[in-house]
Amino acid sequence: MSLTFNADSHRYRLDGKPVRGVTGLIGAGIPKPALMWWAAEQAGLWAIEHYAEIPVMGDEASVQAMRRAHNLVRDAAAVQGTAVHHHAEILARTGEVEAPEEVIPFLTGYAEFLDAWQITPLLVERPVGNRQHWYAGTFDLIATSPLLCDGRPVQIDIKTSKSVHGETKLQTAAYANAEFYVDEDGVEQPMPEIAGNYVAHVTPDTREGEHARYGDAPLGTSLYVMGEGPEVIAGHFGEFLAAAYIAKTTKARDTVAEPLTIPTLTEQKAA
Repeated sequence: MSLTFNADSHRYRLDGKPVRGVTGLIGAGIPKPALMWWAAEQAGLWAIEHYAEIPVMGDEASVQAMRRAHNLVRDAAAVQGTAVHHHAEILARTGEVEAPEEVIPFLTGYAEFLDAWQITPLLVERPVGNRQHWYAGTFDLIATSPLLCDGRPVQIDIKTSKSVHGETKLQTAAYANAEFYVDEDGVEQPMPEIAGNYVAHVTPDTREGEHARYGDAPLGTSLYVMGEGPEVIAGHFGEFLAAAYIAKTTKARDTVAEPLTIPTLTEQKAA
């Protein structure tokens, strides 16, 4: 197979060489100042929750725990998101799924979404690659709906985060502009022409219990437009390429040479 993915390391290889993923390139190429404040907030929340333990732990251990607090929250959300993605994929592919109890509040709304929007899956969770611009990734769903883009193929990215972020426009544009996807037999196939990019924001269908949806945020699954039509998607793809360039050249920018030395008198004369 020309394109492979290692789930443990979350790394792709194309033609035997390492190739960076779409989300990693976007993350490294676009500033996210809000994450700094969010991480600081998680550190503060950890300190409040473990206030009585801090004197026993000591300063160094406490600071290290606060520094890692946001990673624990992020990783827990990632585990939940992966589980929802996995079962949503099966549901979209087969029309039914057996899922753990903690995932059901998410899948109930997703099943209603598939029915309400008359979604017909064409491709589900397939790796994609682009040799010209050297990136890889995995899209969630390519489907048709009589209610979207006149029934032409559209891409639907599944998000389980608290909100939908604009960077997803770049992510879906990169997938739509991949040169190929890998089918279930490991064979490269040309990407279908995508008429529109969307996000299915999959959230719990309840405001009570462990998975309660906060405030007056929408329950279940909501559909958001990321980009419709080739011109809009092409514009977002240009933004992705710009972010990818910044990400790929980070190492070169971070490399600083040794300080200059003052030339000797002999060297000055020779020059």
